[in-house]
Order: sequence, then structure tokens, then C-alpha cells
Amino acid sequence: MSSFSESALEKKLSELSNSQQSVQTLSLWIIHHRKHSSSIVRVWHRELKKAKSSRKLTFLYLANDVIQNSKKKGPEFTRDFEGVLVDACSHVARKEKEVYQIFLNSG
Repeated sequence: MSSFSESALEKKLSELSNSQQSVQTLSLWIIHHRKHSSSIVRVWHRELKKAKSSRKLTFLYLANDVIQNSKKKGPEFTRDFEGVLVDACSHVARKEKEVYQIFLNSG
């Protein structure tokens, strides 16, 4: 498995697709690098905010997969995601609401 760097994670996040395999593959890579959990969560949060609206929900799927599948190995991701998930979810909800409003206003 490749070594961890923030730029490697950014690249992997940019290539993340909505398929279950894509989410699970990146989740395994992230969990493998759990000693960098605080950096991983920081980059994930930053990239979520920059992502196109159509990709934001996939970032939440990834976070969920990481949290659920890393619990047995340690509390790092549960702890680190706890600090950003409320903001991340509200960010995704705001963006979805904006898209919905645009749809309503265009009709």
C-alpha cells in the first residue's frame, strides 16, 4: 500500500467515485494510515467543501465507511471525525438546498 501524504490523499479524494468499491478501497487505504487520522480528517473536510455538489454525499459515505470499519482498530477516526461531521453535514445540506432552490426557481 502506498505511503501517506496529504497530496496523495487529495489525489485519491479527487478520483473517488460514488461506487461502493471506490468508497471501500479508499476507506481501507485511509484506515491503513490511521496514525495520520487528524491530517486525514482535516484534508477530507477541506476537500469536501471544495467538491462539486454532486460529489459531496460520496464524501459522507466515505467518512461513514471509515468510522464504521476502523472502530475495531482504535478510536482515532471516531474522535477526529466527531469534530467536523456536524459542519460537514450542514455544509452538504446547505448546498443541496441551494440546488433545490435553483431547480424550483427555474420552473
